[in-house]
Amino acid sequence: MKKLRWTFIGIASGAVLLVLTLVLISLYAVNVLSTYNEIYSITEFIIENSGRMPHLDRKETLTDFIFYEEMQYETRYFSLLTDNNGNILSGNFDHIASVSGDDADRMLDAIASATSEPTLLKIFSDPRRRGIIFGTDSDFAYMRSELDPQELAVKLRSENFYRSVSGDVTEISKNGGYIIVFLDCSRRILDMRELRISMFIIGIGSFLIFFIIISAYSKRAIQPYIDNHEKQRQFITNAGHELKTPLTIISANMEVLEMIEGKNEWTESTLNQVKRLTGLVTDLITIARTEEYSDADEKLSDNVDASALVRELTDSFKAVAEKQGKHIDAQIDDEVTLMGDKKRLNELFSILIDNAVKYCDDGGTIKVELKARKRGLQYIVSNDYADGKNADYSRFFERFYRGDTSHNSEKAGYGIGLSMAKSIVKMHRGRIFVGWNAGVISFTVLI
Repeated sequence: MKKLRWTFIGIASGAVLLVLTLVLISLYAVNVLSTYNEIYSITEFIIENSGRMPHLDRKETLTDFIFYEEMQYETRYFSLLTDNNGNILSGNFDHIASVSGDDADRMLDAIASATSEPTLLKIFSDPRRRGIIFGTDSDFAYMRSELDPQELAVKLRSENFYRSVSGDVTEISKNGGYIIVFLDCSRRILDMRELRISMFIIGIGSFLIFFIIISAYSKRAIQPYIDNHEKQRQFITNAGHELKTPLTIISANMEVLEMIEGKNEWTESTLNQVKRLTGLVTDLITIARTEEYSDADEKLSDNVDASALVRELTDSFKAVAEKQGKHIDAQIDDEVTLMGDKKRLNELFSILIDNAVKYCDDGGTIKVELKARKRGLQYIVSNDYADGKNADYSRFFERFYRGDTSHNSEKAGYGIGLSMAKSIVKMHRGRIFVGWNAGVISFTVLI
């Protein structure tokens, strides 16, 4: 129950964490896209108005953002006119306090410097014409627009740009140039960073609240499943015991009939089916009991000599295999021991060898390997199985599943042996795998 409860908590918490993460990331992504869209929209708006924020006396909805009256006073920006080589021809610094004309000169003079690779170089090389320059003190969004000679000459004479230009500007502007607007977006970038931190804190806090709630109600949530499973297990155990009595009586009666009237095909067939039913009932009871104490530590208190158990079982199956024209090859390390339930481990080792002998191809080889691990053992049983390429190995450990879909009785079994093996491995907190490669099927147990 404890393991089931933690499994439920883990799955539910994982689902909540995934949904919460997706929601917060989506909200943050929408906010980032909206912020960048606003930044670039304002920058483009300034460029379209010849490098200066226009004066509007009312709230107005523009293409990508809402222009309100205070925006023209609170927006920090500066504009530059440059020639094709990046030399500053004129500028507008009325709406920025942190950058002077000399600062702009130094920034854009760096473009022509062979030692400066940099940030401002991408203003001219960036095919998108826009970007963000992240600084230690301020962050600036930039956008550039190319000007033909006539447009550049007009803007050089415009009152929007006041860097003194002596003489005829036609000679200066004959090759055209650029208008570049730098928008101080430090506040918006900082807001995004703070939002990211806030969302992280909110996400962690929300997840912890959900985790506490899920943990508090997990027992109640899985209780119906536990009750149903317990009733099913009790039914199997009780029904098994009830079935044993009539089967014993039927078997005894048939043996008496054979003594009186002699053996015949009908009595022999009936006795064979009674034996099969008795074996099935016994295995079902074994599974139910194994699951009952699968979490009980006291059941794992035997110091089991696995090497001796596997050797004894291998020797006992050799005669059966040779009778069927098959060969068993054993590679068993000495002194492989572990703490566990000796009876159940013996059943586990026996089930896998019996299964391998039963389904091995005629004239094939069964290989049994037992190796010591750092903590426990590795037990591998493999056999030739040419028809295993298209088998559904994901269902091999399901109760009553058999690879032989006809369920004929040529190969004795009830389809619960591997299910029992998995229960015993689970009881010992181990893992069991099945795989097929190059005509050989292998069962691997790690405990």
